[in-house]
Amino acid sequence: MIIKEKDSRESDIALLESVLAQDLPQQKSDLVKKELSSLRKGVKGEQDAAYLINFDFGSSKNWAVLHDLRLEVNGQVAQIDHLLINRFFEFYVLESKNFSYGVKIGEDGDFLIYYNNHYHGIPSPIEQNRRHIKVLEDCLKTHDIMPKRLGISIKPHFINYVLMSAGSRIIRQKKNTVGSSAVIKVDSLRTTIDKEIDNKQPLGALASVAKLCSSETVIDVAQRITALHKPIRIDYAKRFGVALPQTDAGESRKKKLPSRSTRYYCWTCKEGVPDVVAEYCWSYKHIYDNKVYCKKCQKIVLDKRNTKVNGQ
Repeated sequence: MIIKEKDSRESDIALLESVLAQDLPQQKSDLVKKELSSLRKGVKGEQDAAYLINFDFGSSKNWAVLHDLRLEVNGQVAQIDHLLINRFFEFYVLESKNFSYGVKIGEDGDFLIYYNNHYHGIPSPIEQNRRHIKVLEDCLKTHDIMPKRLGISIKPHFINYVLMSAGSRIIRQKKNTVGSSAVIKVDSLRTTIDKEIDNKQPLGALASVAKLCSSETVIDVAQRITALHKPIRIDYAKRFGVALPQTDAGESRKKKLPSRSTRYYCWTCKEGVPDVVAEYCWSYKHIYDNKVYCKKCQKIVLDKRNTKVNGQ
């Protein structure tokens, strides 16, 4: 079941286009163009991955699917591209990468991408995702999200995968390259997970069965994680030191960018609600009945909904 779709980045693209439309020095213009190109490629890659993930897992009651999840805990931040949770509480944390010419993985697990006729080293997306997993794990503990059995919280199992686009090239210097098996093409994710399940040792399979929970419980956990999502909006005009006029581009920005102004009010407590929170509620109208709630009241609505589901 799809619990959270990817947040829209159209407002960010619109703002960058407004910045680029200004009379900029060539060097700054090139930086803005590079940022805009990177953003569009990233959005395209994540959308393509989300489509394939939703196709394979979105309609299954045995899986909860979350896209584009931003978590904060203890001063640490994780931006998780995709998260799959099954009834064994196996958390597949997936990092999407859209490298145009593919990637080479060295013997020691170093990553290189090819451009300008040379290979260039980049930070390991596997290690990046490992840090995301640590933040997710801390969130689960801090907010006491995992269900309990005999008073003890069920321990989740985290699996780290880096997803490359279906048309990309993955060069592995050796089959036993450190961590290289965690890098796969997005269209092979379902097959990879199925093989992983089939190849489990008897003891591992028994341990997984012992953690088996209902679909409703998995959905509850996924919704509680979604409630912790903290989207962020980047002020690209400020980043690039550009003052946008209040007409044309400025007005366009006001229409397309969520603001902090109070134009909406919580359905329950009547407190002012920022645009971004209102848009979040509308994105999950099947949960919030197309009404706007503040973050505090969102949790109350979720709790009531989950109580009703579990009661049935």
